[in-house]
Amino acid sequence: MEKEHEIDRFFDSKINETDLIKSARRKSYLRIAGISFLISILVFILLILLKIQLTPYLIHNKIVAKELYYEIYGANSYVGVWAEDYRLIGSSATAPKYKLLNGRPVQIGEISLNDSDNIIDKVSLGNSEFEQFSYMGNRIMNFFHPLLQYKKYAHDLYELDQLSDGKWIEMALSFDQAYTYDEVLAMLPKEVTLQWNWIDIYSPEELAGWKMSDEMSEEYFKEQEVVGFPSISEDGKEIENPMESFIETLELSLNKGGAYKKEFEQIYHTLKGNQSSLTNENIKIIGVVVVGDKQQLQSLLDKNYIQASSFGAIVDQY
Repeated sequence: MEKEHEIDRFFDSKINETDLIKSARRKSYLRIAGISFLISILVFILLILLKIQLTPYLIHNKIVAKELYYEIYGANSYVGVWAEDYRLIGSSATAPKYKLLNGRPVQIGEISLNDSDNIIDKVSLGNSEFEQFSYMGNRIMNFFHPLLQYKKYAHDLYELDQLSDGKWIEMALSFDQAYTYDEVLAMLPKEVTLQWNWIDIYSPEELAGWKMSDEMSEEYFKEQEVVGFPSISEDGKEIENPMESFIETLELSLNKGGAYKKEFEQIYHTLKGNQSSLTNENIKIIGVVVVGDKQQLQSLLDKNYIQASSFGAIVDQY
């Protein structure tokens, strides 16, 4: 009956043509609006499903790049297990960052995917410009390149007597020249634990520019700025072939480096030089991080290959 009523309206002389057109347009607009609304809902749902599928993949890639960064940059620093938080807006991931002192983890902060990487909040305390601490309470180690001349050098090895017994002490050593890894192993006393190795990634052009700069005489390198490789793994065990592991990490970073890819490429090509590939012979060590107690570290006193020494984290042994 309702359909017959609609048809009758077209033959009703009392209903003019304008009213019929308006009615048809109104129904057409409503139909188009309804279809558009349904399409919008479907597109929105599709975008949500797409984000749910893509977010873990994107977060994983960022985590890989961030972990590669901290495997290459930072003296005696390790990254713990990531805690991932997936949301429709503002997904994130965080992980603890820690040092190892004779197998004992010492937390030095937390990192996230949005953090600045080589910046540590620090405050200067004490009578020396070298006495800088993170807000976690740890001393920040300083490194001095052997081919640069500084106005002042840190010599914390000669301050060991001021420390009490029963402490594990992290110490950065800057060498007087570049050495091979085998030479470093041979010249360090057996009493100390070789934790990490600082490698020379600086091109002759960079060094020449710094030598001409008055500012560089006061700009020593902080522990988060230096590049190197560990001799001790994140679980406290000695790494069998640490240099080969570093080369593998650096080569992996060329493909998985994400936002840091160009930086990793520069390091790789500077180390490789004119050689066809990067080998152990290309890597020269200009400093290390060692760990020991006060008596063990005193075995380093008066070693002529040590140009500077700088305290790092200090913790109780028990």
